[in-house]
Amino acid sequence: MQPLFASIPGGGVPGADARARRISLELYRSVMKTFRTLPIYFPAIVGAIAFAFVPAYPAPVIVAWWLAIVAIHIEYALFQRRFFASDENEIDPKPWVTATAVRFWVMNIVWVGLIPLFWQADGSIQNLAILMIFIVHVVMASQTSFPVVTLVIASTLPIMTGVVSAGIATGESTFVALGLACIPTYLYLVRIAQQQRAAATETLTLRFRKADLIEDLEHAHDMSETARLHAEEANAQLLSREHHFRALVENAFDVVLVTDQDGIIQYASPAAEKIGLPPDALVGLNGLELLSPEQQETLRQDAFETSDGIRPAGRNYELLIPRHENKAIWIEATVTNLLRDENVRGFVVNLRDITQRKRAENEQKSQFRVLRALATGMELDEVMSLLAVGAEEANPGTRAAVFLLDGEENLITCAAPHLPSDFAQWVADFWKEEKTGIFGSMALAGQRIVATDLQNEHHGTGIAPYMRKVDVNSLWFRPILSRNDRVVGAFAMYLSDAREPDKWEDAYLLGAAHLAGIAIERRRAEQGLKQATESAELANRAKSKFLANMSHELRTPLNAIIGFSEIMRDGMFGPLGSERYREYAVDIHDSGRHLLNVIDDILDISKIEAGRYAIEEQEIDLADVLHWSAEMMRARTMDKQQKVSLDLPDAIPRVCADQRAMRQIMLNLLSNAAKFTPPGGRIDIAVGLTETGELSVVVRDTGIGIPADKLGEVMEPFGQVDDTNARQHGGTGLGLPITKSLIEMHDGHFCLESTVGAGTTATMKLPASRLIWAKKGEASAR
Repeated sequence: MQPLFASIPGGGVPGADARARRISLELYRSVMKTFRTLPIYFPAIVGAIAFAFVPAYPAPVIVAWWLAIVAIHIEYALFQRRFFASDENEIDPKPWVTATAVRFWVMNIVWVGLIPLFWQADGSIQNLAILMIFIVHVVMASQTSFPVVTLVIASTLPIMTGVVSAGIATGESTFVALGLACIPTYLYLVRIAQQQRAAATETLTLRFRKADLIEDLEHAHDMSETARLHAEEANAQLLSREHHFRALVENAFDVVLVTDQDGIIQYASPAAEKIGLPPDALVGLNGLELLSPEQQETLRQDAFETSDGIRPAGRNYELLIPRHENKAIWIEATVTNLLRDENVRGFVVNLRDITQRKRAENEQKSQFRVLRALATGMELDEVMSLLAVGAEEANPGTRAAVFLLDGEENLITCAAPHLPSDFAQWVADFWKEEKTGIFGSMALAGQRIVATDLQNEHHGTGIAPYMRKVDVNSLWFRPILSRNDRVVGAFAMYLSDAREPDKWEDAYLLGAAHLAGIAIERRRAEQGLKQATESAELANRAKSKFLANMSHELRTPLNAIIGFSEIMRDGMFGPLGSERYREYAVDIHDSGRHLLNVIDDILDISKIEAGRYAIEEQEIDLADVLHWSAEMMRARTMDKQQKVSLDLPDAIPRVCADQRAMRQIMLNLLSNAAKFTPPGGRIDIAVGLTETGELSVVVRDTGIGIPADKLGEVMEPFGQVDDTNARQHGGTGLGLPITKSLIEMHDGHFCLESTVGAGTTATMKLPASRLIWAKKGEASAR
């Protein structure tokens, strides 16, 4: 027996046990839900078969066999109840799968007893019917229990073994061929189940991984929002203090500068020392020389006299002092023009250090930019470039680069937007040489690396000359780790100055590497999810193709069964000798017809799902279709004494549609209405136009109704209302899904409304574009 966890990705990876258990439990739960109604309908089906077939043993033996099946399914129902009542956080799926497999083996071994109990030496038709029942059982069981391989084997192998053994044991060429043909068919079914199980497992794995990734992204967003709020709070506090201490120049936290009309600093408050600008060194210096040429030009145009006069006082600026004590600082400057003040004849400048705030703002802006790029599906290379640009904005004077590694730890991407164009090739060559060296070992071990003397010759002839060429002295390097702590890349910052990162810069580098790791994992997870989705679609198409092929294969023997049963029923070659034989022939004929209808429905739904159901559009008279459909249902409705009414307007347009499809739609709706409406009930058919010009066809009955929570379920293939009243009517659950698909293929809309005990209303709406209105003369003639 194959272990349940054999196909679960990550089942053997440390830290993945919890996820593997969740996936295994989901797969097992899906099978248990599928077989939820097994204890109810299976004993009923077995009883019906036992009643219809001629037994080879006395009636007490048959009854004992049926009671054994009933007892086994009662025990299985109790077993199901224990499972669904259990707390899923405490469920270990392994013992539950084993216990379920044992029950399936017992069920199917007892169920195989149908062959010896009803096998007739001269009853080829009954024997063939028995084998066909078991073949259908194997097909359906393999398609419903595929999530767990142990349960697939337990629910199909005993049956298939019985079919093959019975076919070969007869010695008849037809049965031997059928038995031998079942062997490759069964292997193919097992293969299909394996592919479906693999696709379902991979889909669940990716779903759980994506959920974890989204949780990480939400956490990162919360951290960024907290940082922003802290920055805003800090800024609000600074603004509040400015008003209280503006007059206290000497003791103020803000720096106060007084310049002459040319910008030469005449006075600097002691607070300048706090931001690394000694007051004595500032006096006599032109304040504009601390700024970049672009900022100098902005201040000259804004703060000094122009042809329009003097600019208003108290203008605010956010300025960057690019190279102060080997690192950049941000200041907020308030410039007050006092050139007309006789006592000053210059400018008063208030300075405040806003480096931390600007860093936090730039960091937050960069993170949101990256998250937005991920959400919009931007390529990973472009996302990495955004990360690098954001790091440079938050750390002026630096140049950033992001490196990505593949599964074999080879360099595959280098995003360095402001480094030389040959930098990527140089890094690729460097990594090939140093991958197994000291630098490579430290990087792949996830260690932080800081170097401040890259132009020194002791680094080698391959590094120092290139660093002098690109004017780089310092490297701050932080590996990018995945969720399982595997190195998937690196984040690096290059500086012209020789210095180590301060506490904030080091924390920023760590956060940027973490964000890069999230971005890489998300993009790669999306790629994996896309591949899994494509695989699932391929598996679904293979399933639909297989069902279509099997339906065709089953029709051939069914036609023979139906044909021969008609000959025996009608006594074409003489009487059968006993009236009971004729009754059996009628039962065989009706059962074959029913099974043929089921196969036709399966074939239709398979064609629709495979996109191979072609409609032949033509101009049809919808009134004729409705009259024909009602007439076809007349025998069934008269048997149940049901009243059918057809309400047509005086002027009804013709419709551009497929006549066969329209007939099938109406027959499905009327068949459902008649089936679930008790004797003496009503079925009303009404046609009208909606306010938007659509043609509406309504079929309303007074039947048993459908619970509100089951309306969606009955619209799915093989979906049925899990109710005793509905089960007694049989059916495959394909009528409504086929009806809905055919209506939608005509650009229409299908709606189902129902009240339990009061009835059901099915509405088909066709768009106005499909309506063809007759001219006045033609309408009068009709």
